[in-house]
Amino acid sequence: MTTDARESILTAAFRLFLENGYAATSLTRILAEVPFSKGALYYHFDSKEALLDAVIERFFTGSLTLPAQPRPTAPLALAHRLVDDYVDAIESISQVAPPLSYYAFLSAVAPRVQPAIEAARSHVHTELSESLASVLPEHMASVAPDLAGDVMALVEGAGLLDVLRQRMPDRAHLHARVEELVRTHFAARGVSASLD
Repeated sequence: MTTDARESILTAAFRLFLENGYAATSLTRILAEVPFSKGALYYHFDSKEALLDAVIERFFTGSLTLPAQPRPTAPLALAHRLVDDYVDAIESISQVAPPLSYYAFLSAVAPRVQPAIEAARSHVHTELSESLASVLPEHMASVAPDLAGDVMALVEGAGLLDVLRQRMPDRAHLHARVEELVRTHFAARGVSASLD
């Protein structure tokens, strides 16, 4: 069987899980959405539970792994990359289902994905904290983790508010707000470091 069949089944299952919930979505209903037989489904997934695990990996935890291309190291460039990664993920999800459905499903599967989300969040926080600390005077480096947390909260919070308002997160607006937050934070402390 081809990976196209696997991907088609995963995408159909994800959309139906989002629309109807996991419990209310049968394998028969998923198969009605794709041009493949029950044998094809079982070739790739030995159970509905295995299909759910694959959906979680493909659409949730798989996007939390480190990117193949190097990430920027300058604080603002890294903060802007965080914005782009977030908006790209929401745009990708919106091709399958409304982003609000994504958050509802994420809440439903939270116990299963919590460790992966926490690990990814911790990694991004550490990476951004270290980048910010690298341009702060040594005696001020301890504020970097708080600022990194503020940047992450701004991106996640503003993005979620847009989704709750049933619109896509505004990439340009998020970039401007992140830049303003970081620059204001540095200016308030009298730090004139190169952030770019």
